[in-house]
Amino acid sequence: MIKTNYKVKYNGESAWGYKLINTVNGMWYYGIGHGDIDEYDTGSYNPKLMNAISKGEIERKIVRVDNSYTSIQIWETQLLTELDAENDPMSYNDNNGFSKIKKLPRVGMCKEIADEIRKYKSYCGREITDIDLSTEKEFKGKRGILKPTSFLRDWQSLQPRHNLFVVKHLNDLEEKIDQYKGNLEAIEKETDQTLFVVVLQNRKRKNKPKGDLKIDGNHTFESTIRSRYGFTLKALFIPESIHNDWTEDEIRLIAEFLNPRDEKITLQTAEEDAIKTAVELSIKYDRDSSVVNDYLNKHKFNFKAKDRIKKNVKTQLNKMDKEAAKPKNFIDWTLPEYREILKEKVKDCESESGTYSTYWSSAKASIGDYASKMLKKIYQGKENLKKIKVFIHHPSVDAQKTFEKDYELDFENWQRIFKHEKVDLKWEEMPMTKEEDV
Repeated sequence: MIKTNYKVKYNGESAWGYKLINTVNGMWYYGIGHGDIDEYDTGSYNPKLMNAISKGEIERKIVRVDNSYTSIQIWETQLLTELDAENDPMSYNDNNGFSKIKKLPRVGMCKEIADEIRKYKSYCGREITDIDLSTEKEFKGKRGILKPTSFLRDWQSLQPRHNLFVVKHLNDLEEKIDQYKGNLEAIEKETDQTLFVVVLQNRKRKNKPKGDLKIDGNHTFESTIRSRYGFTLKALFIPESIHNDWTEDEIRLIAEFLNPRDEKITLQTAEEDAIKTAVELSIKYDRDSSVVNDYLNKHKFNFKAKDRIKKNVKTQLNKMDKEAAKPKNFIDWTLPEYREILKEKVKDCESESGTYSTYWSSAKASIGDYASKMLKKIYQGKENLKKIKVFIHHPSVDAQKTFEKDYELDFENWQRIFKHEKVDLKWEEMPMTKEEDV
């Protein structure tokens, strides 16, 4: 058995990363595993490494743990790529990993960047600068707008929040600017609040050309333009040479951390915004990834809030999984074209005297609701009811399984009960898929 040391705290996480070290010649190997650590040595078949293990020259260090094997795979690829392990003569690794995603977001780094910007109103020696809006804005009625020729119209805006703008916050800032006649220094002196925007210069985004990207201060920007007296916009520009190493996910996290939950002067990150981000992180890095927990912890959500967020994230992910599991030729009977088919079937049935017909979703109402509606038609209905025909459509495979397992027996029991009232109950399950052309 290879001697194992733990360089990180291990609490039974299902996935882990390790480093093998040759105590004789200093060669090394990084790998990942899942399951029982004590029953696992390595997944490598490198002959030199196998030979060293057989001679007892190898020790192992557990250097990373996670509950997501997907995340640990990304970590391995990122580390091996940074080390260029496959080309290092001291490495036993034959490749630089296989994950399509090459980098995990550096949550801690993102929080530090945001904290530095908020605390010092600068970053890496870059200071806030003033933009004169006297040639950039005009008025339409009583509201300020950007001129068609303004370079500020070319700025893109990142939207980490559930909504780009919160109207009340926008209006409050506009009133504050006009209250102080656009004197931002006076606002800062009175409220200890510096109104500024953070802009990444010449940022390349997916499927978009390079351009300046506003990652914080959307409300400050918009309220300054709209205000009567706002003719100075403070901006912290971060050049491409600094941000080009930041991934899209990291920029999103920085933008959120710039609005921390314990800061009173900013519009705090709400739970719905955190849910949106956590869902996207879970999709990319796996729902059990430590990335999601790190993100929520850095935002200082309390235990109950984190629990609510995680439950909402789980619900949304499960819903996405169900949608993804639907066959491509799945029929959505709630769509107008298919609803018309159901209406025609009901119309045809009710053309026969003494017949009541309807269509129901197998997931919308409880089974008791179905029974109540039919019983009212029998006992309180005006017509002399002889037949009931129900068309059942299933919104998902799970709903179909539940109906056939639990609810169909109830329909059979009602059928026997209704016979005593001389009413014939029949039901028809609508097809879930449409025939594909051969």
